Amino acid sequence: MQCNVNKTVCMSYAPKKRSKIVSHSFPDFTLDGMKLKFVSSFRYLGHIVQNNECDDDDIVREIRNLFEFILIF
Repeated sequence: MQCNVNKTVCMSYAPKKRSKIVSHSFPDFTLDGMKLKFVSSFRYLGHIVQNNECDDDDIVREIRNLFEFILIF
């Protein structure tokens, strides 16, 4: 398996109950000797995924695309 380190990111999700939080920071993950970055959102298969389990950014993107499509016609 080959991974592109420049396109690979890490994301952590907080538990729903704050009492279940074990740590606020995580150790660095490395792949092929390069450190992977932690992100709060990224685009996966055309959808925006966020670590707060909210899809508002993806909905806004879809609405923007819809209006651009309507304005073209």
